[in-house]
Amino acid sequence: MTQWSLLSDGAAYQVDMQDADGLWLGLGDLQRALGWQAKDNTLCNGDRCLPLSLHPGLVRDGRVDLRAFAALQGMPLVTAPRVAAIAPAPAEKMDFLRGAAAPDFALPDLDGRIHRLSEHRGRKVLLVTWASWCGCREDLSAWQALHEELSGQGLSIITVSQDANVDDAREYIERAAPAHPSLIDVDHVVSHRYALINVPTAIWIDEAGRIARPPRVEHASNLFQFAHGLDCEPHLAALRAWVGGAAPDVTPEAGAVMPPTAEEQLARAHHALAWHLHQQGDAETARTHWEAAIRLSPFDWTIRRGSMWLRGEDPFGTEFANAWMEWESAGRPDYRSLAAARQGAPA
Repeated sequence: MTQWSLLSDGAAYQVDMQDADGLWLGLGDLQRALGWQAKDNTLCNGDRCLPLSLHPGLVRDGRVDLRAFAALQGMPLVTAPRVAAIAPAPAEKMDFLRGAAAPDFALPDLDGRIHRLSEHRGRKVLLVTWASWCGCREDLSAWQALHEELSGQGLSIITVSQDANVDDAREYIERAAPAHPSLIDVDHVVSHRYALINVPTAIWIDEAGRIARPPRVEHASNLFQFAHGLDCEPHLAALRAWVGGAAPDVTPEAGAVMPPTAEEQLARAHHALAWHLHQQGDAETARTHWEAAIRLSPFDWTIRRGSMWLRGEDPFGTEFANAWMEWESAGRPDYRSLAAARQGAPA
């Protein structure tokens, strides 16, 4: 057996695997990394079960063929020497976004203190992602002002940087001096768990910890409205009304869930693998996987623009301008239009 890194859900698990006639993973590691447990000749994860009697050869000598298992579950799996990255199947991810419990996370602030989403149970939560490579970095002070306005009415605001380096986010956080949790997510845990494709993305989470309004690009100010054309005021008005007791904003523009595609989930697996390889100093192989992710999901800005620095490109320069023009030519696909197209509704 050989030690591998198995990347799943934003974490790296050290496991022993054998890559011969299948990629064989111990059942204990399958449960530890992916949550699947072997019992009574069945593999189960919650209410999802896989009878082994229907799949002879999938498990042998206490190990599961991870490649075959991932294929059966529709889970994207990509590998490099001694590293494997696996992502949830699109249907599994969709279950989370359709009113299920909002995936928890534990992330540090600038001082290294760990904050969990679940610590805010009993309060409404506005979860907002941003990045230093986006003009939305200038919104942090406006999100802080909103925190000062609505915190006493039961709203917790959590802002999460999707940067690859703590210092990339530091300047903007320190300038805004937020009193709300302002967290650093170098592994893009939040983007992976919530199937995010852009920043700034806002998600509403209710007091019971369930998604009340699915991901949408939203700004805290109209500072850059001349560029992106989005008005922040309707979202802020709807948010204030929700905090005041109104029903959440589930109009067609805001409430439709965007089902992730198999290509997007595979892109996330490539992205996770690329980031791990980059951290290990293998920039060349990392670039190969980032390029694969971009081909699969060209308008996932959390991947394409977020990895530009790491691929030697300028997220404010020519490469970004070219990507923007591609996006414009494709009809400016966003959460709303993609949700409508994938669920058969008018955009």
